[in-house]
Amino acid sequence: MLRAIREHAQGWIAWVIVGLIILTFALFGIEQYAKGDKTVVVATVNGEDITASQFLTLYNRQKNRLQQQFGEMYDQVVKDEQLRDEVMQALVESEAIRQWADKHNLRVSDQQLAMTIHSASVFQKDGKFDQTVYEDILARNGLSVARFEYEQRQFLIENQMRQLTQSSAMAMPAQVDSLVALQTQQRSFNYLRVDQRPFLAKATVTDAEVDGYYADHMADYVAPEQVSLNYIELSQDELAKNLAVSADDLSAYYEANKNSFVIPEKRQASHILIRTTPGSEASEKEALAKIQEVQKELTAGADFAELAKKYSQDPGSAKLGGDLGLFQQGMMVPEFDEAVFTMQEGQTSEPIKTDFGYHLIKLIKIEPKVIQAFDKVKDQVDSAYRAQEAEKQYFDLLEKMSTAAYEQSDSLIPAADAVGLTVKTTPLFQKQGGDSPITTNAKVLEAAFSEDVLKNKLNSAAIEMSPKSSVVVRVADYVAERQKPFAEVREAVVTELKRLSAVKASGELAASLFEKVKQGAEIKSLEAPGIEWTVVGWVGHENRSVLPQITQTVFKMPKPAENASTYQVMQLSTGDSLVLELAGVKQAEQALPAEQLTQLKDTLVEIYGTAEVDARIKTLVSEATVEKKSVYKTLK
Repeated sequence: MLRAIREHAQGWIAWVIVGLIILTFALFGIEQYAKGDKTVVVATVNGEDITASQFLTLYNRQKNRLQQQFGEMYDQVVKDEQLRDEVMQALVESEAIRQWADKHNLRVSDQQLAMTIHSASVFQKDGKFDQTVYEDILARNGLSVARFEYEQRQFLIENQMRQLTQSSAMAMPAQVDSLVALQTQQRSFNYLRVDQRPFLAKATVTDAEVDGYYADHMADYVAPEQVSLNYIELSQDELAKNLAVSADDLSAYYEANKNSFVIPEKRQASHILIRTTPGSEASEKEALAKIQEVQKELTAGADFAELAKKYSQDPGSAKLGGDLGLFQQGMMVPEFDEAVFTMQEGQTSEPIKTDFGYHLIKLIKIEPKVIQAFDKVKDQVDSAYRAQEAEKQYFDLLEKMSTAAYEQSDSLIPAADAVGLTVKTTPLFQKQGGDSPITTNAKVLEAAFSEDVLKNKLNSAAIEMSPKSSVVVRVADYVAERQKPFAEVREAVVTELKRLSAVKASGELAASLFEKVKQGAEIKSLEAPGIEWTVVGWVGHENRSVLPQITQTVFKMPKPAENASTYQVMQLSTGDSLVLELAGVKQAEQALPAEQLTQLKDTLVEIYGTAEVDARIKTLVSEATVEKKSVYKTLK
């Protein structure tokens, strides 16, 4: 799996696993925000500030993600203090990496950034990058194009550091042998399963226990503060939709903008890539020598596609005979792009050097540009004209809306009337956000709980939801954080106490069964109602027929003596308890196929590479002057 991920990530077009950095916006990969509120600094790294705005943006987004993941179990699983510390550490590490990258002149070109974004399927429509889709997705995540592209550039720079560090990792033969032994090892085991459900059905709790648990865990039963917003939204798309357009308008626009309705020239090329390792002179020489050998085979009459399948180190195109499909000028890195768009159809290039390595390029086909007739592009003309006129209106109306909202800041009605909009209202939502685009936008959330809007009851400034949409908000309703009264949560407390009682009873019974086995009882003879005996037999480390939690525990148990078994008690996340019997350990009889052996070696290199990256980051942070201010522990 790790190898497959790495190969995909190093493909000619998709050399970064874009999905991980574009949609999830999880703990790592969104750290680098344009500097926000500079009035509160939560940490410094070598004198560079990390602001409260940066911290809260990442903290709230991560908290929201975890709440969605764990639901009602969130408060039991996630400790706020630990989450805050992890977010702060992530920001410190990211800033240390950024400074290191800047010191070593790591850069990402505009072409590299565009190629990464354009290759992300999430931003494509019918297999092609679509600007509207791109902007809409960013808007729904509360990001402007400028901010997102800034973040992605920083991520790619950070990724360069990781790749440079990982490239030095290697796996020694003895280490590979150990991993092979682990991967091919098989274990035979069985278990008694103690079902917690019978205990749950019989569980009882006293009023005193319920009262005591509530008193000790009141923090688990707090309803967070909530706010509802009135808002007006100015949308360029809505302006365009409602614009009155005549046939003459469209005809005149087409004549004035014919060059906008051209199908641009496209070229289809195939390539053979021999990769180089960044910063390695030996790798450069080796790759050049190899590509020159391939060139000699071409000159001798070999088929380009067959050589690509045989030699190319771009896994994405090699299996297609090197075919990269049709693409427009500017989509590839500059050196590659320049070569393709100066070649003649059927021509094969000399070796071309790019950041990826050395290429031989064959130009397969040229599709010249074509100016499309008005009738064929009438819908496009209509959309373009509406967009142009709506954009003019949008910025004029945005200024009017902003001015009215500021000058009459105790109501949204004057601002709404000034631009012909209707005041709308959101449902109540928490700081982590709600379900609508308005209440999931990071900038709206920040404004909604700000002092001016929440405490002073003022209109917000105009908030850019996307390059084509802005809102002004004010508080419609506010519900303060409150302790849920005992009567409201009594049933939930009773349910939790019964669950804990059942889990404890299940564990105690499993422990007593374990003691009987230690004293000589045959384990399978202990099967009874509510205690199920399961024979598993021989399984490998990657077996999926048994719960991973069980398999992982079994493979950590000590190896039994010959003709003996070892035993262990474990509790499942379901609340059931097991008494495990490990009956035997053996190695697979057949050697691993060469392909699997290579995959394991690559996996080990990945593991060591990741460890080296972690060590490098740890060193960067330890060598930096880091000052964390305690305010981040209570920041709201």
